[in-house]
Amino acid sequence: MSYAKNDSQPLQSVEPVVVGYGVDAFTIGELLYETDFKNSQEWEVQIQASDSPMEPRVVFDQGMLDIYMPVRGSTVWLKHKFEGPIAIVYQVRCPEDTLSFPEVQARDINNFWHASDPEVADGLFDASRYDGAFRSYHKLHGYYASTGGGGATGNQTTRFRRYPRQDVKGNDVQHIALNDRDGQADYLISPGKWHTVQLVAAEGIVQYLMDGRVFYEMKPGDLVSLERGTDPVIEKAYTLDQFPAHTAGYFGFRLVRSHHQYTDFKVYRLNAK
Repeated sequence: MSYAKNDSQPLQSVEPVVVGYGVDAFTIGELLYETDFKNSQEWEVQIQASDSPMEPRVVFDQGMLDIYMPVRGSTVWLKHKFEGPIAIVYQVRCPEDTLSFPEVQARDINNFWHASDPEVADGLFDASRYDGAFRSYHKLHGYYASTGGGGATGNQTTRFRRYPRQDVKGNDVQHIALNDRDGQADYLISPGKWHTVQLVAAEGIVQYLMDGRVFYEMKPGDLVSLERGTDPVIEKAYTLDQFPAHTAGYFGFRLVRSHHQYTDFKVYRLNAK
């Protein structure tokens, strides 16, 4: 499988790849869902409040989702729940012609998947519970991956987390947090370039891929970093007893101070070998 190497056009179509831990664990099965982004009713848009005079926009049109989000953060949820082992794949870029530091940067290609509210069914779509500000999502259950985050300038960090980060009362809880790729240019955003993102949840195996390469993956038995608020980071074996696999939930695009264009979004079943 080849991936787009220039800035101008996405690939005509992408399909998930089987690499890393997936080689011995699963094969690609049926196509469960795909979208041309023409039906905005399939999506829930949550935009962080801001007093900035720069207006955000979210446009569903012509086979592309275009999100322009100056200054603030936003999460855009697909209102289709997926269960069991899946692979999500799509193409995304941060256009160069709209960069206007610091309001809009090439940063924060972020994702939630197999995400759910711990208290209320479909509570992720309740704007009183989740309002576009990043901290409002700390209590959800699911997986999160981020490329191009970090500080005021952005595009410095590449990370993976297993949520929740907080319990329902807002107390910090220990969670898996991987950041080995921080600061590595080969694992950051190339402005203007179409990147291919792939997200996997297959029972205990979780993967975050970009452009066909494994950025992060984990399976039971792996040594992982654990965080809780400002406590010192510790390392411990990943077990399903302590961190059960998230086996169902929703997908969401997450971005901050950025302009993203998304296309060719698909979800596939994964079949165990």
